[in-house]
Amino acid sequence: MSYSIIQQFNSQHAHLHFDGPFQGDTVTWNTHFFTFDGYRSHRNKAESVTSQFIEIKPTQNNILDLTVVLNIPEISRPNIQKMMIMIQQYKNLSIGRHEYG
Repeated sequence: MSYSIIQQFNSQHAHLHFDGPFQGDTVTWNTHFFTFDGYRSHRNKAESVTSQFIEIKPTQNNILDLTVVLNIPEISRPNIQKMMIMIQQYKNLSIGRHEYG
């Protein structure tokens, strides 16, 4: 499974692209992948993030903006791979924010 790192901000936030399915089409996921701490820092929010979530926003030309926030210690190659598998295997993805866990 391949992806392209656009920017690895630190061990808590990475911006990457990968291709995968979405509602019967193949799309490019323009992804910001965060740990809880990374998301809090990025959003400049003092409140804690209590739920993991996926947020999907449409853009254009089969590109979707994807934000993934997981309760993991760091963004690493294995965690990127696991996140991509999770997105590719999730059958009912839809536009919007989906909290879980």
